[in-house]
Amino acid sequence: MDASRPTITELALLAFLAHGPHSGYDLQKKIAGSVAYFWSPAKSRIYAVLPRLVERGFATSEDVPQETRPDKQIYRITERGREAVRAWLDDPSVDPDTSRNPILLKLFFGREADPSALVEMVVQRRRELVALLEELEAIELKIRDREEDFYGYLTLRWGLLRLRATIAWCDDALAALRARTAAASAANQHT
Repeated sequence: MDASRPTITELALLAFLAHGPHSGYDLQKKIAGSVAYFWSPAKSRIYAVLPRLVERGFATSEDVPQETRPDKQIYRITERGREAVRAWLDDPSVDPDTSRNPILLKLFFGREADPSALVEMVVQRRRELVALLEELEAIELKIRDREEDFYGYLTLRWGLLRLRATIAWCDDALAALRARTAAASAANQHT
């Protein structure tokens, strides 16, 4: 990777700063309430990246005194930072999605597992996905017709479709796991 080019984390934080000045804590909250459903750096990463953005001329920072707490750093995007964000957003290429999926990894090696544990794992994951789907559907009701949320709504639609597809996959996987377990149980009774 080219060390002079900003990382995805740097660019994402700059994109948030393009909407106004923020502290590291503010950025963390903005991320949690928006893009964290599909992209979320570690809290420590946010605080490590911000000073680097200042060093590289993509942002500025100022100390803001607080009466009952330590001073906080407020970060603002520079014109160089805006240019970097625009160049990133205007570039049609994206890195391939190589997200890690622990449930698929465990199922891949399922031959070594207790089949009932695999069923429980998929049941639990399905339960979590249904809860997340309900959360996203509630957000959809709030933002679907708001012009200012158009681009966020596009990402929400991706999340909704992906969750629905993954829930359907869970149902399919559970049916296959239960059929396999039943067949193995029947075979063991005949021996």
